[in-house]
Amino acid sequence: MAIAVMLVTACQQEKQRYFSESPEIETVKAGIKAYEAQDWESWNAHLADTAKFYPNTTKGISATEYLENTKAMVSTLSSYGFDSNNTFLEMVIDNDEETWVNYWSTWKGTLAANGKELTIPVHLTIQFVNGKIVEEYGYWDMSSYYAALQEIEEVNKMSADHKAIMKTINKIVEGWNAHKIDNLKSVSVQNLVRTTNGVVQVKNINDYEEMMKALVSAFPDLKVRLDKAVINNNKIYINWTVTGTNNGVFAGNPATSKKVKVHGFSVWTFNKDGKAIQEDAFFDNLTMFNQLGLTPPKS
Repeated sequence: MAIAVMLVTACQQEKQRYFSESPEIETVKAGIKAYEAQDWESWNAHLADTAKFYPNTTKGISATEYLENTKAMVSTLSSYGFDSNNTFLEMVIDNDEETWVNYWSTWKGTLAANGKELTIPVHLTIQFVNGKIVEEYGYWDMSSYYAALQEIEEVNKMSADHKAIMKTINKIVEGWNAHKIDNLKSVSVQNLVRTTNGVVQVKNINDYEEMMKALVSAFPDLKVRLDKAVINNNKIYINWTVTGTNNGVFAGNPATSKKVKVHGFSVWTFNKDGKAIQEDAFFDNLTMFNQLGLTPPKS
């Protein structure tokens, strides 16, 4: 009787269908490492001979075609890889007894042509048979990558003077992100002027440096992203985004530890020698103060 009860109980136990660890999960991890190292032989070793890939499509392509596309993309990058601190894997066995590994992570890459950094969330769902990958479905938004390539193409079509201006702006942005004035000093006149929403804020490069120091002190992780640039004669019109965390005194207010994300627009003017002589910056000051939970100073 006891044996019969045990047999019935065992039959009633549901089969395990969810796994956080498995040989298949380790295979996916190994494949990711091979991709990051451009070790294509090791990457290919995890695939069945008939493996099919579905990158943002319902039409499957062969491993050979998928690898060619992958190599073409990574050739445009100076660095790339997945964020290991922002990765999740699981394995499931579905009701059809098929084995699938799901992979979620954040891919980050830097374009070799202009140093632009890209961040793209990625989801892969991968079917295994006898320990080999037979199908992989990939989902990610490539719009930022293609937009960046278009920007590079537009720069390549620019005249020499316009390319020089674009290079100068990129250098200025790099200086902001390094929290150093040296880049701007090297490409501007001493009496550089900056207006903010129509009001003169800076009258020379030393004033500009003090403004930068004050902002970096208030937002130690401050970053500037160049979103779009249009050049007309000796002027460049740029859309930008600034992000940062308020961990220092700002406008006389103690740190709030709150994050800000501000979109703005600047017009930079250059003299005949290619030196920056003026920046006219425009952004919604009220939005920034609202994000910090502060009251804007009265003008």
